[in-house]
Amino acid sequence: MRVCLYSFLLFLYRGLIRIAALFHDKANRMNVGQITVWEGLETHLASNKKPVAWFHTASLGEFEQGRPIIEAYKKENPSHFILLTFFSPSGYEVRKNYAGADYVSYLPLDGYFNSARFLDLVKPSLAVFVKYEFWHYYLTGLKKRSVPTLLVSAIFRPNQVFFKWYGGFYRRLLDVFTHLFVQDQASAELLQRSTVTVAGDTRFDRVLDNLKNPVSWDLLTNFLDNKEFMVVGSAWQADMDVLIPLINSKKYPFKWVIAPHEIHSEELKSWEDKIDLTVSYSKGPARENADVLFVNEVGRLANLYRGASFAYIGGAFGDGLHNTLEAAVFGPTVFFGNKNYLKFKEARDLIELGLAFPIANAEELDQAMRVIYEDDQNFVNKQVQSRTFVQIQAGATERIMGFVRNLASNGRK
Repeated sequence: MRVCLYSFLLFLYRGLIRIAALFHDKANRMNVGQITVWEGLETHLASNKKPVAWFHTASLGEFEQGRPIIEAYKKENPSHFILLTFFSPSGYEVRKNYAGADYVSYLPLDGYFNSARFLDLVKPSLAVFVKYEFWHYYLTGLKKRSVPTLLVSAIFRPNQVFFKWYGGFYRRLLDVFTHLFVQDQASAELLQRSTVTVAGDTRFDRVLDNLKNPVSWDLLTNFLDNKEFMVVGSAWQADMDVLIPLINSKKYPFKWVIAPHEIHSEELKSWEDKIDLTVSYSKGPARENADVLFVNEVGRLANLYRGASFAYIGGAFGDGLHNTLEAAVFGPTVFFGNKNYLKFKEARDLIELGLAFPIANAEELDQAMRVIYEDDQNFVNKQVQSRTFVQIQAGATERIMGFVRNLASNGRK
């Protein structure tokens, strides 16, 4: 009965995507991607003879959690075919040319026939789902084909459907996984399974790679001109409503580097019109003596934080806080909105250590920044503590890869 309801909801979802595609660019990209997905998969996999490792991520954030494992797997198994799939256009469009995979694709929408066609075509020898993806037909299809299937970087909370009286359908999907690698002990205690390992969060490994492998950008270097700066990462309108009054106050001798979460020229122009300082763009109008740089291109954010005095991470005033670890590894004290951040363990940990501060408005942000900025020793200490916090949390990738090696070894016996 519940499988029938699940199938009906998938049918409704397909219809809604097609309708929304008429009015919404993101939905249209997803709809087009679903229409053309089989052509690309057939072209790249129909004649493939290599073992296939399939990695699936919902969107860009999950990709960043899966990326260290993909790259570690590729390094150890260079002769294997790496297939990376996305559910969301925001992930696919940014990473469709990712060099760490042999092919990047949308995942065909779940369903009995779609999943069977996909699995028969791909013939994965290993499947890795990252964090939050529980597709019934794909997972049960993998189980029937005896494909080792891992869930990595997962985190569970008591209010999730798995732990409700009515959550049996999704709870049973957890039993499909060969092994589940979770971020914390609380998740393991909720699951109460022998097939669970507390591995930690692979994003710590990813951001440490960023720290160890600096990427220079002449445009940014020239803009900063050896001055102090603050980075605003993944900014939304609600974040800029807080930040613009502080920027206009000119209380800090900073340069400001602002990367929006989504790049819309009209929105950037509206922000520029409200800012009293000279604004330049990384792509587009470049103005001399500018104090604010809008980074209106993708793929730059992770390396912007190097050398920053402070960082503000967007999203918490909306659907959810974006990646704080990308900033924390470089040492700046981190700030974000005080609404939707509690479900992010790393944010709670940073707050507990006094390395991050949730704020409600420009006044609170100013007060929190000033306490740190005016105490040189405190400022330096927090930078060291922030880097140390990331370094001691690393290692999840190696824990997961150790299990993968054992799988491969047992398979050869």
